[in-house]
Amino acid sequence: MTRFQSPLRRPARPALRSAVGVAALCFSTLLSSPAPGSAQPRDGIWTRGDGTKAALATGIPANVERVDSLAGIAEYRLRSNGMRILLARNDAAPVITFMVIYHVGSRNEAPGNTGSAHLLEHLLFNKSTKNFGRALGHKTFQEVLFEAGCDYASTNMTTWLDRMNGYSTLPSDKLDLAMRIEADRLGRALILDSERQPEMTVVRNEYEIGENDPSNALSKAVIGAAIVAHPYHWSTIGYRSDIEGVSTETLKQHYKTYFWPDNAEAILVGDFDIGLALRMFDREFGGFPRSPKPIPSVITVEPPQEGERRVVVKRPGQVGLVEIAFMRPGSLHPDFIPLDLLATILGSGVNSRLYQALVERKLATDVSASNYTLRDPFPIVVDATLAPGVSHRKVEDALKAALYEVGTKGVSRTELDRAKSQLEVSVIRSRDGTYELASSLGEAVASADWKWLIGYIDAMKRVTADDVRRVAATYLVPDHATVGWFVPVEPEGKKPAKAAGAGGSAESSAWSGAGPGGPSGSAGRAGFAQRTLHRVLANGLTLDVVSNRSVPTVAVHGVVLAGRMTAPRGKPAVAQLTALMLERGTKSRDKRAIAALLDGVGAQLHVSGDTYDATIQGSALSRDAALLLSVLADELQNPAFSDSELSKAKAELKTDVLRAFDNTRLRAFDRLTQIAFAPGHPYRAPSKDEMLASIEAMRPGDLRAFHKDRYVGSATYLAIVGDVDLEAIAALVDSLFGGIPRGARPEFGEPRTSPGAAAQEAVTLRGKANMDLMFGMASGLRRGDPDYEACLIANAALGQSSLSSRLGKRVRDTEGLTYSIYSRFTMSDFLDGIWLADVAVAPSNLSKAMRSTREVIEGYCREGITEEEVAIQKSFFAGNYQVRLATNAGTAQALAVAEKFGYGPSYLDEFPDRVRRVTREQVNAAIRTHLDPSKMNVVVAGDLDRLPE
Repeated sequence: MTRFQSPLRRPARPALRSAVGVAALCFSTLLSSPAPGSAQPRDGIWTRGDGTKAALATGIPANVERVDSLAGIAEYRLRSNGMRILLARNDAAPVITFMVIYHVGSRNEAPGNTGSAHLLEHLLFNKSTKNFGRALGHKTFQEVLFEAGCDYASTNMTTWLDRMNGYSTLPSDKLDLAMRIEADRLGRALILDSERQPEMTVVRNEYEIGENDPSNALSKAVIGAAIVAHPYHWSTIGYRSDIEGVSTETLKQHYKTYFWPDNAEAILVGDFDIGLALRMFDREFGGFPRSPKPIPSVITVEPPQEGERRVVVKRPGQVGLVEIAFMRPGSLHPDFIPLDLLATILGSGVNSRLYQALVERKLATDVSASNYTLRDPFPIVVDATLAPGVSHRKVEDALKAALYEVGTKGVSRTELDRAKSQLEVSVIRSRDGTYELASSLGEAVASADWKWLIGYIDAMKRVTADDVRRVAATYLVPDHATVGWFVPVEPEGKKPAKAAGAGGSAESSAWSGAGPGGPSGSAGRAGFAQRTLHRVLANGLTLDVVSNRSVPTVAVHGVVLAGRMTAPRGKPAVAQLTALMLERGTKSRDKRAIAALLDGVGAQLHVSGDTYDATIQGSALSRDAALLLSVLADELQNPAFSDSELSKAKAELKTDVLRAFDNTRLRAFDRLTQIAFAPGHPYRAPSKDEMLASIEAMRPGDLRAFHKDRYVGSATYLAIVGDVDLEAIAALVDSLFGGIPRGARPEFGEPRTSPGAAAQEAVTLRGKANMDLMFGMASGLRRGDPDYEACLIANAALGQSSLSSRLGKRVRDTEGLTYSIYSRFTMSDFLDGIWLADVAVAPSNLSKAMRSTREVIEGYCREGITEEEVAIQKSFFAGNYQVRLATNAGTAQALAVAEKFGYGPSYLDEFPDRVRRVTREQVNAAIRTHLDPSKMNVVVAGDLDRLPE
């Protein structure tokens, strides 16, 4: 679904944010020659990533001229209108990403039409153009993309301060579709008032969702105080009154002013034939004229700040925040890259200045530093989340002391080298996937220049410790600080909240869509069953290894059956705390020593616990795979569980629980599990008080006992994918992890859960601008059930997509009642879980949303799925599986999950065929078995006391 990318919060996919985000970016040594094993055009034949052959389209069209090439990136331009395209071939998987950057963002607005770029983006994302959309009787963009296998993780439009973009990641043979879509967005949008009106309420709901988040509210206030004249003053989504009041004519004029081919640039990354791609590009974009007059430029220069500025935001909430911002120059200024290194030294990792000054001293539970890559001056921002019982003043003073010390005393050589290593490795990681590279190039094009990007690492390596001290002394100046506090307050007329969970049980896996899929054994390319080295070690640990030589990186994904569902009764915090503590020191290394090893080579390793499992995620350069695996083996086998580190981990987890208690979606979800599952069921969410009491009661001995019982070989699944030698890595894993005791794999013997009588409940959270409405019930579905794939299709037609599903088409697209709506079978693991539909909604629209959502669900269960819907969902899953496995990390995760359920690597080949074999009759049977509107529970979390009649 569309979402604006705000610099005030870290985007889910960072847009050139601070050091590690920006870095991703320079390809001076990595792209100067073809990756090992990549297929290059030869003798008129192009070898696709799937192994098939195609005739090479020799030459380029007469309307296309080559501009330049550098480090594997080639730039071309259309002679007719000046539109440029960057090409970067990457045939590791039969996938492409096509993106168009439009040089218009919120910096091109003014009071009265703030948020216009973002609202316009919504209309371009899925409303009508000459060749797509319902106004002229066509399918929408999202309908045709969904049929091609594109979900909202792989297609989107986003708006930020400097730009708008539109992109799709698709199987390589769908490049033509991706270009046709972006061409219609560029030059053929209709922008109808009848479509603006419902979409305005969708955007307003998006605004309300953002207002629910204290960190978003604080950041908007801080940036608005730090920047008083320049258009960066307001957030990308704009002011509520402008969202509601902007006219369709104003949006049309905005479109006519900025949407021209000479104000846009295209980027194509992936598995394609260069000649054929340029012919498509010329055909789709070459006929558009240039802008008839110069594109308006931003002329406002932010005046100097002449004293500290302060803002305080007081709202109902659970956790205090402090944020400090200092203005600094734009991305092309020579001080920008030293500032990137400064941000990394301040806020990246356990050994960072801010972590050591605040988290280690138990003043804060989380810290960060962000230096966003933007064309014009913007603040470098640091923030801290207060530890329980610590004052705002104390945290502010500690932040300032740490910041100002850099300007007076400088940084050490060790700190500088570590930061440089982190940045350099992020460059290589950015090549692991077509979207990742396209996104990095796109943000550079929008806010700097793609050649600036190419030279980034060389420039970064030339930065000295004196340079870092100098920029700290120049920009981190007390009189140039803008300080913000978020102060939680008790809501007026507060009433005791209804029982609800502590949050954290609606993990990403619970909200994800279909099961894993990947390139199967298509012609000329072996399937995963053949490409995967599969071993079960003597201690029961299951290992999968896949070699991918296209990028010199390695990804590790592991699953240990050590989630909350395996915890002893009455100890809901033990699983999460145990996972948190693995990274906080072993018997031979303390936390800082572990961080120094990993950060020194730019490697990343994280272990987290959720309802189901402990999840391991790691990545490194392939040359450092042995170091990464040795650290992981040490953490799994020899955790220290020290008292001092446990007290810090407990404080951080308490803060997470309080944050979750303030989140409408998590509160609604947790209450739904409490209705659906009886006390004592592993999936029933604990209440806030239960979770906090469990955290407080935990002692090192509790963690040691849980670790001994659950972190065993027979319950561990490890997948390694990347530029590795299969046998060598397998032997290394055997030597490092073979000492883990075999133990016993946990058994899950809970009986099936039947839905009870339907309940309707309100979960009261005062001061929230947005509500979460959830319909849900015990589903009776487990991952291993024979109708699992039929259930995937059943749900996908009803609510997989917020725009192309039945729920999305009516509640969002037609009625404009919500920004976010979806449905899922979730928690369908070893035990049967629940089915839910979640609707984000403004309080004024709650009754309408309840009625419309229920009517769609009831109609679907009564009528069943159509043959056309079944065919569409099959097409979606068949195409989407290729995209999902286009990165090393994605493949490693899919392998580990497949092993967890006993399917093995062959499941990644079989999944598309399993879906294709599902019939309409099987889907309708699944609907009858697992969905019953008469037993649907309704939970609403937000600022209300009871549900409307």
